[in-house]
Amino acid sequence: MNKADVILIFSMLIFAVALIIVFETLQSNAVSDGVATVYYNEKSVLSIDLSDGSHTVLDSVNVIDVTGPVFTVNGANGDVVIEYKDGAVRVIDEISPQNICQLQGWSDSPFFPLTCLPNNVVILISERYSDDTPDGITG
Repeated sequence: MNKADVILIFSMLIFAVALIIVFETLQSNAVSDGVATVYYNEKSVLSIDLSDGSHTVLDSVNVIDVTGPVFTVNGANGDVVIEYKDGAVRVIDEISPQNICQLQGWSDSPFFPLTCLPNNVVILISERYSDDTPDGITG
């Protein structure tokens, strides 16, 4: 190994560590006052306020049951059960080949959506924007 090889290996290690730090920082960006929107077949069916767990049913046909912090939504393979707790959401029960949806765990970050593709259900986290603050266009 010559000097150029050592420099290349060292710079690649530094780059890899920097990428890991960036991704960990992005994933840990929790939204304190956000909304979890549940989509079924690309259509929003349920909105959950992450600050207090209040919810809005957007499609009563595909939202089967709402019991406290537990929400049951239609899925392609069966019911998908979503739980809210302490400003985060997770899938606690569903029917899919390897139960990947349940294994994803809790999410409260826009950089970590919960996807349950065998059931065509996606949960996206977004920040809540107030309507009275002007943006860059409206001034």
